[in-house]
Amino acid sequence: MGAIFSGGITRFYCKYYSEKNIIMMENTLAIGRSIYRIVSLIAIPVGVAAAVTMRFIYSSSLTEFQLMESSFLIAILVANLIVMMNNTLNVAIINAHERFIFLKITQLLTAVAQPIITVFAIILFPTATTVCAIQFGLNILCAIVQRIYARRVLKAKVVLHHRDKRLFREILLFSSGILFVLIADQVFWKTNQLILGYLYGTSVVAVYAIAMQICMIYQPIGTAIASVFMPKVSQLIFKEKDMRSVSFLFNDIGRISSYPLFLVLLGFAVFGQDFISLWAGPDFEEAYSIALIVMVPFTIDLLQHLGLTILQVVNKYAFRGKVYLVMAILDVVLVLALSPSYGAVGSAVATAIALFLGSGLIMNIYYAKSVGLLIKDFWLGILKVLLPLVGFSVLFVVVTEALSLRWSTWMTLFVGIGVYTLLFALTSYFFSMSTSERDLVNSFFSKIKAYLHRG
Repeated sequence: MGAIFSGGITRFYCKYYSEKNIIMMENTLAIGRSIYRIVSLIAIPVGVAAAVTMRFIYSSSLTEFQLMESSFLIAILVANLIVMMNNTLNVAIINAHERFIFLKITQLLTAVAQPIITVFAIILFPTATTVCAIQFGLNILCAIVQRIYARRVLKAKVVLHHRDKRLFREILLFSSGILFVLIADQVFWKTNQLILGYLYGTSVVAVYAIAMQICMIYQPIGTAIASVFMPKVSQLIFKEKDMRSVSFLFNDIGRISSYPLFLVLLGFAVFGQDFISLWAGPDFEEAYSIALIVMVPFTIDLLQHLGLTILQVVNKYAFRGKVYLVMAILDVVLVLALSPSYGAVGSAVATAIALFLGSGLIMNIYYAKSVGLLIKDFWLGILKVLLPLVGFSVLFVVVTEALSLRWSTWMTLFVGIGVYTLLFALTSYFFSMSTSERDLVNSFFSKIKAYLHRG
């Protein structure tokens, strides 16, 4: 989320950083700080209004404790939003200086620490508020560390040298577009649970929430690689003015991202039912089909995550917000039409349709026509990766069924996933990868071998 908020500042900061314009770099940070402080103040009354509205709508379907806990959750969400916004400058600085290892380490440590601390905390305080409070606390700690690094190590300064109305207007418009996308994105992903809660109560929402949690865990796999390329894209566009190279980069990163994405997607298709049964219990097995229905079209968006970075750099990101708004409206209409008859699965189908039409069809046409990316070449490359892996996964299921293998315990499940992952990697290497991708793999293992040999 920090990368989403920082996109507006990063776009302009990277531009001036590539030009070595220190005054404009510092001015950009100062103007950005003012904008995000204003947005943070606006978020408070919006959060209060959301809490009041929620209590009014669900007063008859939730207990007083559940209503109170929901209000606390909204308060924590708003506070977390304010922390993330005020940390955008530091994320932008670290991104622009290409200190990706530090940035990813802090984000990874936060992500790893959260479930570990949560497991112990919910034993003493088994509430949803506990989970959100832990996430909020870790985000504060991460923001403090990133601020110290940006200001002390990278020596970045936030100084308003002059009141640049043009830059203020450009950053405001650009950041507003990103914020609009974020709001539309939250509406898109959260509305289903609100509607299901109103129609069916908390039990159906719990099943759907498990499925959405799996989708949200899936998301960083696609965004991790693409999120570090804004400085590179900025250089190609602002300095070299080479959109063809940007398109080649877009296609290459899409293929590289596809291997971990397809490993998780196809692996979940094979093992997901057993995993959910062991993890959440047999009462939540429907979450498997719900998650899989959403993950398939969601993969299109994740494969093309670098496209969002490109849109930010060429200042066309607002179109993404318009598409997400249409998707959110379509999703609500379809959920209201399908959920009464088909429950949570109907809600998932509605989301899948909206994702395919919006992130898939509309965004790909826009990438090709308005941005100039080679979309046809992109999807031909993805198909060359995908088809051998789908064939392998089908063969894996056929063989395991013929041998009557079952993944009914954690031990057998881990062994099955391990074998699948190894065979998946071999299939990728020999049947899906291009020559240059195999060279990258060979180079990586050669470096490890050389390091171990020196040791």
